[in-house]
Amino acid sequence: MAKAFGPIQLTGTLSDLNFYITPDGNIVRERGKTGNTKKSFRENPIFIPIKQHGKDFGLCAKKGSIFRQLVKAFYDHAKDGSIAGRTNQLLHAIIKEDQLHPRGSRQLITGLQSKEALKFLTGFEGNKARPLGVVLKKKIAFNWDKRAISLKNINPLKHIDWPENATEVHLQIAISNWNCEADTFETSYSNAIVLQKEAGLSKIVFELKPLQNKDLWLAFIHVRFSSRIYNTVKVLPNKWNTTTLIGCRWGNEL
Repeated sequence: MAKAFGPIQLTGTLSDLNFYITPDGNIVRERGKTGNTKKSFRENPIFIPIKQHGKDFGLCAKKGSIFRQLVKAFYDHAKDGSIAGRTNQLLHAIIKEDQLHPRGSRQLITGLQSKEALKFLTGFEGNKARPLGVVLKKKIAFNWDKRAISLKNINPLKHIDWPENATEVHLQIAISNWNCEADTFETSYSNAIVLQKEAGLSKIVFELKPLQNKDLWLAFIHVRFSSRIYNTVKVLPNKWNTTTLIGCRWGNEL
């Protein structure tokens, strides 16, 4: 390691020399050699587990991108900065349920056949800082036969955790059919119910069109807050809102 002197301070790499600035001045040192080459990474068996993990994780990233599109209209208003990483982690846990294929060749569709995998999906939060159990103080379940949630009425002031300055709450549900092999999906959104904070006990009636395909069915609930000033409504930032996966099953089971 050496120190560079001169009127100009350098940063970056020049040939085999790395320049960088520290409290002790402009330092220069010779670039280190790792000893690994593309050829050794390709041929050395010690790297096989790394490559297998990379293939599995690459598949999760691809499928995770589709997963976040299923209810994009909800996630656009209720997600945190970690949603992509948490989605990939969730799908990786599901892929590991595939006991038919070796590591590096595992398939999401095979992993999803496990009952545990469906349990992994249920409860996934778009915004982990505002989980459904905190925002909505009434337990709910989704009934696939009726395409309805168990929530029949609600008192907004009593049953909802309100962010500061929020005056309205927007409630909506959706069901999505996901063919994770073909990377296709269809989503049916319900009507939106908007309630004032002081509305008192209010009926909750959602209407959903049925899905046609018989792939993996997922049900979501969305809770979004806004503030009204005169005739202007402003939706609160994503960090205050909630999108939760509340149910899943295979369509051919109905």
